[in-house]
Amino acid sequence: MFNTVRETSDHGAINTWDRQPYLSDAVQSGLPSLWQHGSYIHHNTIFNNYNALWPIDHDDGSCFYEDSYNFLMYGGKKNYLGHSKKDHHQMYVYSDAGRDDFGCNTCLDYYAPRQGYSGWNEVYIENTCILYKNPVPYRIDDCDTADLFVPYLANNKIYIPNGTEAIFTCNVNGISTKLNLQQWQSYGLDINTTVQVTPDVQTIIKWGREMLQNTI
Repeated sequence: MFNTVRETSDHGAINTWDRQPYLSDAVQSGLPSLWQHGSYIHHNTIFNNYNALWPIDHDDGSCFYEDSYNFLMYGGKKNYLGHSKKDHHQMYVYSDAGRDDFGCNTCLDYYAPRQGYSGWNEVYIENTCILYKNPVPYRIDDCDTADLFVPYLANNKIYIPNGTEAIFTCNVNGISTKLNLQQWQSYGLDINTTVQVTPDVQTIIKWGREMLQNTI
């Protein structure tokens, strides 16, 4: 997918909303609820070009999505006021080389979480995050080590420009602080996640082909 956001803005190539809840017994027969079956977005190649802000834009309360095995150029994952989404085995390539509106130049853009309202049951694991010029892999709103309310992060592979150190921004003792990987992991975040130097383009293409062609 490419050239999908040409005359509009403030959304992505794939844009989901969930502004209207539905009461049904889809999940458990005879028991109406607001819960629903999951939706799956997988095995796509998406170029986040023209006016697009995110390759997959989970906006306005989107929930019950599983995104996996997508090759995503020039943008990261977005969550805004949603919950219950799982992001795994994704390949985010040069997420910091797209537009910078809303601070969207990271591999994970996690906006406006509110306990009891949005942001719970969010999972971001076993993804590959490749950055071109910026060593900041995530933007997580209201991150605070005194009361962590962030996605479950683990087993990710982060690649940053040579000569830089990965930066994870979070409030520590009420002050916005730039943490390195070891400090970030000391709070139980991104366990088993690694940080390495961004590979060359040929290697990235090889990884993408292997993922798209050799997984189900």
